[in-house]
This record gives sequence, structure tokens and C-alpha cells, in this order.
Amino acid sequence: MKKLKEKYAKLLLQCLCLEEKDYLFVRLPNYLSDFKKYLEEAASEYALKGIYFDVTDPLKKHELMKHLDQENINKHPFFDHSIYNKYAKLDAAFLFIQSMIPDLMNDIEPKKIKETARYIRSTEEYFRKLYEADKLNWCIAGVPNEVWAKKGLNMEVDDLWRLIFKVCLIDEKNDPYVKWQQKLDQIDETAKKLTHYNFEYLQYKNKLGTDLKVFLPKNYCFASGKDKFGRIVNMPTEEVFSSPQYDKVEGIVYASKPLFYNNIMIEDFYLEFKEGKVVSYDASSGKEILKNIIETDETSCYLGECALVSYNSSISNTGVLFKETLYDENAACHLALGRGFAECVQTKLKGEDLRSVGINESKTHVDFMIGTDDLEVIGVTYDGMEVTIMKEGNLVL
Repeated sequence: MKKLKEKYAKLLLQCLCLEEKDYLFVRLPNYLSDFKKYLEEAASEYALKGIYFDVTDPLKKHELMKHLDQENINKHPFFDHSIYNKYAKLDAAFLFIQSMIPDLMNDIEPKKIKETARYIRSTEEYFRKLYEADKLNWCIAGVPNEVWAKKGLNMEVDDLWRLIFKVCLIDEKNDPYVKWQQKLDQIDETAKKLTHYNFEYLQYKNKLGTDLKVFLPKNYCFASGKDKFGRIVNMPTEEVFSSPQYDKVEGIVYASKPLFYNNIMIEDFYLEFKEGKVVSYDASSGKEILKNIIETDETSCYLGECALVSYNSSISNTGVLFKETLYDENAACHLALGRGFAECVQTKLKGEDLRSVGINESKTHVDFMIGTDDLEVIGVTYDGMEVTIMKEGNLVL
């Protein structure tokens, strides 16, 4: 297990192409001190000028949010993330380690969660500017903890580690980074095919009731989890994705998996769209949280991403709902409310100007899963040609 963890830490830094960087910024929770040591050892192989560990305390965050009003939350240094701006200005590479605690925020008022997230984003202005313009070097990955494994997934933490090693292609013999380069080359080929067809729109249908038409901007392109510089931004990744024409989405879509947002579960929900905008929605649980996502800002009610993932993917085939979007979104086709991607349209425009070419601009980006074993996706070109992209939940291009 120790050797596999060392390999995993090394892989995460390889994803960032650190040979080109002087500084590394790592965000991880305080209960992952053992894995922090693995990252320090892996980082020692690079000629970095500095490493900054932003060690977070989710339990402290919960207590502060529970006992402070919004005015005092906004004054408390715990919620000031301006350090992100400092390292963004140093052109640092950013590694974000996720390790959830189930149900942690269940007793916090949804409005307070929304307003606190908005305040935190306001302290990261320069960092966010680079991130949203696709100019930030970053990668996001997961590391198990006992509460996530036992309470969230009813398994031992070492079993969760083994699952993560499996879906991240970590084994005793092979170089996982080489294996990922080979896999992403294949995914990139699919992205090129989807771009080449020049579809006007995608039509989604399944037996859950999804019947959704998603138009694509002129000059759209599909991308993978490898950015234009060859860096891997998600570990693991299975998706090809693009950004819809934000104001041309019509129909209804049903979530195929629960959405865990800020450690709160939203279940059995649907969204109905008209002229791109969510016009109705419901959920069996977490409806107020869903409402807050949709109403984060004036444009969070529009889509920013449409991603295609085969139902027969390595993550889906584990049969595990990880309750962590990083993994669950790569087990199923998904959409995202909020911000779209600058790299998914051929333009030099940035920020709010992207809306003029159809890409949504928002303060948020929230993925939710819609893939099923019977999902069909048809691409329709401007001359009316229909191309089957997905059949019985799987990519067939």
C-alpha cells in the first residue's frame, strides 16, 4: 500500500508538468498529514523554489459557519483565500486534494452556504480570473479518509484506496503516467471526431424521462481532461466535453445519480429548460440547495458544460457511488450549471465577452450526472444529418 501511495503522489505531480514551474500550491484537509508527506517526497524530485500547503480544517469551517452570522463570517480570516492570488501571480501549479466528510454541512442553512461560498470567491479574484480564462496550471484529485469510507460508503479505508488506485491506473508494475497519456490520446481522438462533425445540436433521451436538446455554439470544440499544454486537470478522467450555446437548451433532464454539493445530498431531481434557462425543477431531498445552485447568480440557471462518458467506463464498472463529484461525474454523462469553458470555442474573447459567442459566464460550475445504461445521444448537423454518438449508454463513435 505504501508503494502505491507513493506512485499516486508522484502521478499527481506529473499531471501538473512541474518541470516548467517554480512554485507548487497544494490544498488538502488537515486529516491527510500522511499523504502530505508522500507529496513532499514526490515534490523533492523537482527544482521548485517553494511549496505552500494550504491545510484546511473542514470541522472548524463547520463550527464557524454554525455559530457566526454572515457579517462575521465575512470578517473572519479563516474565509479569506487571498493567498490563492499570491501564488497565482507567481504562476504556481495548484493541486487540489478532495477528501469529503459525509453530511458535514447538513445542519447549516443553505443560504449561508451560498453566501459564504460567494464571499470566498470574492477573495480569490486574481486566481479566479486565471482559472476562468484557462490560464491556470491545476489538477484535482481525491484521497480517502476513514469517515468518507466507513460512513459514506460502508467500506474500509484501504478498500477505498484500492478502488482509487484501480480507476487511476495505479499498479505495482507499470508507469501510470504513461498509461494515462495513452488513454488520453484515445479520448482526444473521440473529441476530434465530435468537433469535426460540426453538430448544430445534441439530442438526449432515456427512460428516466430525459428528453433534452442541447445546441452548440458556432466554432465549438470538444476537449478532454488534458489541457492544451498536455497537463491532466482531473485525476481520474473519462470524459469528452464541450460547452453548450447557453441560451439554446430545450427540454427536460433527470439526474441519474445523487449530487453531493458541499457535503449535502440532492436526490431524484430534474431540471426543465426553455431558451437555455432553468424554468422548473424539483428534488426528493436537497431542493433548497438545488435552488441556491440555480440562483447563485443571474447566469447560474444556464448550462456551461455537456460531457459524454460511456456507461461502461472503469469508474462506472466499480459499481460504487463515490459521493464525490470528481469520481461520479466520470462514471456517467453529465451536464453542469454555470460557467462554461473558454477552450471549448475557437475565440480570443474572455470573461463576460464569451457570452457573445454562446459560452456561459457565471461564478459557479456544478456538475450533475445524467448517464444511464439506456441513454441515447444523437448529434444533428446543420444539414439535418443524424449521427448516433451514444447508444445504450456508451460512446459508439
